Amino acid sequence: MSRAALLAPPLCVAAGLGALALLLDHGLRLGLGMAALEATGRAYFLLLLFAPLVVYPLVWRAGASFPLRLALSLLPGFLWWLTEIPVRLRWNTPPEALWLAASPLNLAHLYVSCVAVAVADLGCRGVGALRGRSGVRPRPRHVVLGVACLVLAPALVIGWIFPFLLGFQALFQAGLLPMPRALPGPLPPGAVEQARPVPHPPNVVFILSDDHRFDFTGYEGHPFVRTPSLDRLAAEGVRFSRAYVTSSLCSPSRASFLTGTWPHRHGVWNNFTPWSDENRTFLEHLSRAGYATAFIGKWHMPGGLPELRGVDHFVTFTNMGGQGVYEWCPLVVDGREEESRTRYIATELTDRALAWMEENAERPFALYLSHKSVHADFTPDEPDRGRYATSSVELPEGAHPWTHLTNAQYVHLSFRPLGTVIRSYAEAITSLDREIGRVLDFLEERGLRENTLVIYTSDNGYFWGERGLVDKRWPYETSIRVPFLLRYPASGHAPGVTADGIVAGVDVAPTLLDLAGLSVPERMQGQSLRPLLSDPSARVRDELLYAYYLEPPYPTPTSQAIVTTSHKLIRYDGLPDEVYDLGADPHERRNLGMGSPQAEALSNRLDRLLAGVGD
Repeated sequence: MSRAALLAPPLCVAAGLGALALLLDHGLRLGLGMAALEATGRAYFLLLLFAPLVVYPLVWRAGASFPLRLALSLLPGFLWWLTEIPVRLRWNTPPEALWLAASPLNLAHLYVSCVAVAVADLGCRGVGALRGRSGVRPRPRHVVLGVACLVLAPALVIGWIFPFLLGFQALFQAGLLPMPRALPGPLPPGAVEQARPVPHPPNVVFILSDDHRFDFTGYEGHPFVRTPSLDRLAAEGVRFSRAYVTSSLCSPSRASFLTGTWPHRHGVWNNFTPWSDENRTFLEHLSRAGYATAFIGKWHMPGGLPELRGVDHFVTFTNMGGQGVYEWCPLVVDGREEESRTRYIATELTDRALAWMEENAERPFALYLSHKSVHADFTPDEPDRGRYATSSVELPEGAHPWTHLTNAQYVHLSFRPLGTVIRSYAEAITSLDREIGRVLDFLEERGLRENTLVIYTSDNGYFWGERGLVDKRWPYETSIRVPFLLRYPASGHAPGVTADGIVAGVDVAPTLLDLAGLSVPERMQGQSLRPLLSDPSARVRDELLYAYYLEPPYPTPTSQAIVTTSHKLIRYDGLPDEVYDLGADPHERRNLGMGSPQAEALSNRLDRLLAGVGD
């Protein structure tokens, strides 16, 4: 058979993949309904994964040699892999794009393809033997292929992860992260200064969730998500409508909450750079002032579990790289491993938080309750599974049901349509909300409500198809804005009010110290939100610095941004700056570019903020 005829099967499959991909990206504009797009996506991924099962029998039947059969069967997957590079070149340099395209996720696809080849070869040989064809007996190379697929290939995928990450850091991040020149270390004796007398220092309950974007709550008017406990907190407290994180990523964001400093001050730039115990947390300050303190929940920062000074009770988990699991999550309690006593992780953490507050209710206490929810894989508690199964999900403009698995965005490997994943996310939020309600009920029942400062927020937002993106990391509003609620009845704030000024994750630590009557250290870049409790229209900051540094295998490029009361400027590594008028264009659909009147002033302000990086 001619070479052209042999190439026909793999090229036809590759063309089919291309056609299905185009339908996914443009089907809505062509008038395809959501059901048709979901079917298109399933066909796309089945064909991508099992292309060798289609191609191999055809070229085997044509009499091609084994090496040629193998090469032709893997050709559609190889062509798909090549399409990753131009996608990544939208945001990354050519060397970065090549390296990122070789991520372990793509090696996992290669493993699946090899297994498909092995299955196809055995099937063809079985059919050939039944038909009496000669030369169908297994040969040593086929045994080697089977062993490689079933043993060596997965080992290659797993073994490549660490060289991949280390190689990326060595090749592309060398010198990129300006580490702090000095960290403060332990508080010296007598270092906590009382700024003003507070006869009854408030108890503190700081509740942090994961990946909860600002508009997936009832009080923000989401069409189907129900969050009665957060709605209650918003009705009884102060809602901050423009709350931002300093970096839309777990580790740096969480470190900023604890320290009140930008990432360049605490040194946790991303999920690879470790936490140093030379940092100071607001818990250390409060402990020195006589508070009982506890950290309960997700830590998730590199460098192993910390020695958190000033923390009396430390409950966390280390499995899954510190992410933990939703059900029966093993815990580390004050340095000792313990089994979970409750199936669902949010319930387990809340149980322990309530027990600890009960034990310490007779003195001022500070609780840092850090939930795994609502991180992927977005698992709700049993009562909420299927709660929103019939709810209508309207995807953003430009998104389709498989946005999260196309254009190099397969960050969570969820092989469900986007609408289904969003419903699970919403159900997990409702499960978390129930546990928050238990905390609020406890404070009410124990008579602690009036003098307890409660804050709820999240470590970052989330994309659900906006701008064709899924996940976080990008410096756009749905990624960097989070819910932020504060209730402290003893302060005299009016219930149910909204503060519209910019607030940031770094503002939590100075707020807690200020309301406890303590001096706010000069090292903290955050601002106390106490003035907003008496005057929600006041302004404590007029700008915010955002920074993200590239992490493989995610394609999000290194970026810095400045957010002001009216505008935003985004500076990407190697790409043109973007400028948005957030008042006139809150969804950031129109990039004004560097030719806009505001661009130069914003760029200068960003330069000024970045000039302090490394101080």
